Amino acid sequence: MGFFPASPLKKYLLIAILLAAVFLRFYNLEESLQFQGDQGRDSMIVADIFREKNLVFIGPVTSVGNMYLGPLYYYFMMPFLWLTYPSPMGPVYAVAVLGVITTYLVYFLGKKLIGENGALIATFFYTFSSVITQATRFSWNPNPAPLISLLMIYASYMAWKKSPRYWIWVGLCFSILLQLHYLTLLSLPAAGLIWLLAFKDNFKTFIKNKSKQLKKETFIKKTKIIWKNFSKLLIPTGIALTIFIVSLTPLVLFDLKHQGNNLKAFQGLVNSEDNFKYIPKTSFIERTTKTIKENEGRGMHILFEIMIGKNRPLNKTLLYSVAIFIIGFAILHKHRKKDISPLIVIWIYLGVGILGTSLYEHTIFNHYIAYLFPITALIYGWILSNIKPKAISFTIFLLFSAYFIQYNMPNLPLKSLGWTIKDIQNTSNVILEKVAPGEKYNIVLLSESRDIDGQNYRYYLTTGHTPPVKTEDRDSVETLFIINEEKTLSKVTDSPIYEIVVFPNKTPAEVFEIPGGPEITVLKRTTQETNQALE
Repeated sequence: MGFFPASPLKKYLLIAILLAAVFLRFYNLEESLQFQGDQGRDSMIVADIFREKNLVFIGPVTSVGNMYLGPLYYYFMMPFLWLTYPSPMGPVYAVAVLGVITTYLVYFLGKKLIGENGALIATFFYTFSSVITQATRFSWNPNPAPLISLLMIYASYMAWKKSPRYWIWVGLCFSILLQLHYLTLLSLPAAGLIWLLAFKDNFKTFIKNKSKQLKKETFIKKTKIIWKNFSKLLIPTGIALTIFIVSLTPLVLFDLKHQGNNLKAFQGLVNSEDNFKYIPKTSFIERTTKTIKENEGRGMHILFEIMIGKNRPLNKTLLYSVAIFIIGFAILHKHRKKDISPLIVIWIYLGVGILGTSLYEHTIFNHYIAYLFPITALIYGWILSNIKPKAISFTIFLLFSAYFIQYNMPNLPLKSLGWTIKDIQNTSNVILEKVAPGEKYNIVLLSESRDIDGQNYRYYLTTGHTPPVKTEDRDSVETLFIINEEKTLSKVTDSPIYEIVVFPNKTPAEVFEIPGGPEITVLKRTTQETNQALE
């Protein structure tokens, strides 16, 4: 399998697409970077690993279910943050590099799954999608998921059709995915279905070749023959399961220390009717209609909204066109000798993803389904390279690509933000200049993000001479800085935020404004005041 197409035209086309991918992932990266509360929190935790030698056993907390992911992403961030510290850009560059690698692998692995022409088309759409591009331009735990899921999909195909040893790689990929976002759990039943197909093929071959021999052998000999045949599948599967169990070790250690908090949260997430749909006793027609509608919405999101936006009439038409194309293709190729197992693997991962998300009650944000991004691109490439005749295929490609480019070009996240990480750093430095070494102080952020702790500012403050107090000491701070980005309150000291309410002196010691940025109110505790917290 060559690294580039043999055809000079296709080779230069791929190189041009990859150069575009590099540009879109790196251009103006620092000035356009999203560095919000989650990124500030992650950077503080990771910095403490090498600053304080403080190893972590849990990763980020989920937005639903209050469940912790594994710590793998933190350890991925660590060497890159260490290289650029105190700048948080190291992990950002690392994620951008992964984005370029994933783009290339859409072609390199995709041509084995859907053919060279389809892989080139898929790479084009993957490169220029504004949603996918955005996910490669900042550091966040879901952002590497497309790379790992693409490797998992390819490994699933290889495990089924080439060598059962690839199930080890499937297990490794799944173990990584589950530490990036909890909704990647949906990749497990997809891999499980493919494993059953592999087992069925193994069983059919065994019956065909060994059934007569088994009738003549003793029980012990039969057992040895059966084990020798199925061990080729079962041993790699066992190793894959072992890898997965070992990957859970940090979370198990955390739960042993904290009365099983994470396990309880996971059980609550799965069992709660607020998280997954409960279908009451209704007629078959009503249940079927409801299921189709849910799958329709999730299918449009996964296959089209992330690529061409929310145009429901168009997306609905395209969704049913894709469904008809897949069904028709499967029927036409049912009795032909051409192997369509790579397509079956893609269809299974896509189908399970749509069905699984349709059972989920909450809003599905784009980063929830990031692990399905490569599948969407591969579906595009496969369909557009298989429409006959070629003249119609080329016409459809041009029309769809024009609409795709028209939507995505204005939404590419390349422009400088009005408030950059340099501004956040400069604001933090101004605060530090007003803090005496060793002074107990805290910050409160009033902003649209609702990140009261101001963790993006807090990260930069932890890199200076005196960090803000830890959570357990917040009732006894000497100084409170209120960073007012919203500027909607005429009197910030009237805010119902706990840290402001319990602070005994509401008379500002100082109020100043950062040019082009927030207004900062400074509250100081006087010597006559006690450290008594609000009851």
